[in-house]
Amino acid sequence: MKQYSHAWLAFMAIKRLEETAVSNTYKTYAASLIKWFKDYKDGVIQGAWYPDMIIKDMATSHVLKFTPVKDGSKGTFRKLPDTYLLYEHCKNSDLKDCSYSVDKDNNLTDRCESIAHSIIDNLKMQTSEEKGSPIVPNNNHIATILFMLSHYIADAHVPFHCDSRQFSEGKNIHGKLEEVWDDEIKKYFLLDKNNERFLYDPQGYPLLDSDKKSQYKDSFLKKVEDNLRKRKFSASFGTDNNNVWDFMSAICQHSYLLSYMFIPQGYDHTNVTTSNWKKLGSISLDELNISVLCDAIDSIAKVYFRIWRRFMRWEKG
Repeated sequence: MKQYSHAWLAFMAIKRLEETAVSNTYKTYAASLIKWFKDYKDGVIQGAWYPDMIIKDMATSHVLKFTPVKDGSKGTFRKLPDTYLLYEHCKNSDLKDCSYSVDKDNNLTDRCESIAHSIIDNLKMQTSEEKGSPIVPNNNHIATILFMLSHYIADAHVPFHCDSRQFSEGKNIHGKLEEVWDDEIKKYFLLDKNNERFLYDPQGYPLLDSDKKSQYKDSFLKKVEDNLRKRKFSASFGTDNNNVWDFMSAICQHSYLLSYMFIPQGYDHTNVTTSNWKKLGSISLDELNISVLCDAIDSIAKVYFRIWRRFMRWEKG
């Protein structure tokens, strides 16, 4: 994904937590996280872009790429929450009946798990050390790591990040897909580019351009928001997904399946063109857009919320 897509998704994840019906058990955790995030929201665009801009570990830590292996054995796929559009789409994938191989040195799932632990560890250090200690991380530092984490979580939902076919080559269909998302966000939400931040609505979220509200009703971004409002939020990662690593593994597996539903077997960077890439598979570009963005928002919200609950429970002793 590109810069504004990553930042917008992080904001929408927090908005998801604020607007959804969180159980009474979890309300205190959610309110604390929402307030904390909003105190540091001006750093979201820079922080969420840091993995691409500075760290540049795209070849290994932003991907978990799968290749179908038709050897007669059945693929093993982790379960997703049944509210996920990835789950709904991929129930119909022929490749669920096939085994697969994973590209060597890809470690997106490891990266997400390690950053999640790092945030909790930094929060614990900040709480435990005396004020003014030289080893204490400040809130801006922790916020940046949190925003970085949303980048890696979002990348797990990008179909081409989980497909070993080389769609960044040839006509760069990978880049064109990500431009669709970024261009739509830039079209409808107001940016303060000089200060690398969104302009905000009264609730502290990216501000919709009032001159384009009538057009926005037809945007896939509006469909994303509408879908999430109808979707019940659960803090669960899904059956048998006990940690961030398990959850991201399930996401990557289904993103791989979605990629082949959008661009079927028989196609790669040598025969996908700028004129045919949107209409080759069994799902449309609009369906793919809504699925990727909806599920990415929910996943970021789930992981953020899991981190905050674990820290607050530790803090309470």
